[in-house]
Amino acid sequence: MNYRRLSFGEKVKGFLGAPANTFNNVEPEALGSALKYFTIWVVIYAILRTIVFYTLERRVFQTLWDLLGLSDAAVYRFDPVIFALLAVVGAFASLFIGGLWTHLFVRAFGGRKGYRNTIKAFAYGNTPLFLFGWIPFVGMLFPIWAWVLNIIGIKQLHEISTGRAIGAVLLSIVALVIIVVLIVLFVVLLVVVLAAG
Repeated sequence: MNYRRLSFGEKVKGFLGAPANTFNNVEPEALGSALKYFTIWVVIYAILRTIVFYTLERRVFQTLWDLLGLSDAAVYRFDPVIFALLAVVGAFASLFIGGLWTHLFVRAFGGRKGYRNTIKAFAYGNTPLFLFGWIPFVGMLFPIWAWVLNIIGIKQLHEISTGRAIGAVLLSIVALVIIVVLIVLFVVLLVVVLAAG
């Protein structure tokens, strides 16, 4: 099969409108192409997200925190540049650490195309989140679309069934939630025991 190298704009359009075909087109690309695409979007998203947070959402959340008596919440004292840098660092940490975690489940569900393709699925699959996720309040809906694209990417790039791709991604999320809940319960129990002692 002949592959044609897609431009940035063609990738954006493809991942939004024809993700399966677009994932097939980027499969032979080096990981560096996916990371370049991801980096461009992360920077754009971090700038837009910071502007929206500091011009609109911050005021809304500050009012809510004030009503709850938590007006000294540390997030409101962050410089916007630090806020944006934390968003960039968080995105890359999520890509590589979250990608590694998910890849363990992809392997368990039969994916044998390597960690590189899992990272590519996530780097490209987050397109709708980066494109629309910064929009005030409704932006929180776009991670769902991104997870759907991540599943399609896992399916296409690892050449496994849709059911296996869904199972790998959903089980990785469920397992992570269970681990976080157990850690929180352990910390709460530890605090209660220490306070009682």
